[in-house]
Amino acid sequence: MRADLIDIQVEDRGEEVEISLYGILGEYQLSAVREKLEMLVRGPGVFFFVNLQNARFTTDAYRSLFLEILNLVKQQKATLILIFDSEELQAYFERYRNIFEIYKSREEYRKSGISKQVNLVGVHYEKKSISLSLGFAISVALFLVGWAVSLFVIVVGQGREISDKQAQITALESQKARYIREIDRLESAIGPMRKLGVVQDTTLLSSFGAIQDWVTYLEFLEKTRREKK
Repeated sequence: MRADLIDIQVEDRGEEVEISLYGILGEYQLSAVREKLEMLVRGPGVFFFVNLQNARFTTDAYRSLFLEILNLVKQQKATLILIFDSEELQAYFERYRNIFEIYKSREEYRKSGISKQVNLVGVHYEKKSISLSLGFAISVALFLVGWAVSLFVIVVGQGREISDKQAQITALESQKARYIREIDRLESAIGPMRKLGVVQDTTLLSSFGAIQDWVTYLEFLEKTRREKK
């Protein structure tokens, strides 16, 4: 690709685009260079290599131009790299070396670190967006709502079941405490009689049979009391 007033060549390699400028560039060519560069960096590409090795600038205005192009490339979420190996150009961009990425060649840029390759992949996928149809979005939304409602019903049901079991446990613990208090009361009443040597009436015990524990005995007493009523 060549412009009428300037000599610009473009090599497009998909994600990498190399733009080469040639000749002596002054005020007369500035507007044409700006127009072509802005058009190119707005096109497809992730990494824009601007090769200035065969270009010579006769005005400082091109430094401001490349700053504008750099900002435009960043808005595109892409990267701008200046390529040259010239002492004259190094002196020309000396004030902006901490702003621009400057390398002698694309190969040197690739070898500058693994982070460049990671950046290449990251920027590439960041520029791509995923669009969903309205119908698909509604289907996904309905699915999520249904899933949330089902989860809520399950949680509520489990909560009620846990509450019922907790109530049963509380009732059993209360009954156990009541039996323990009754046993303690009976033991307190029988204790003095044992010390006096009073013979216990075994009629009730013989009718009851072998007593396994005090709880069973108390249940037997309660049953006998009800039968007498």
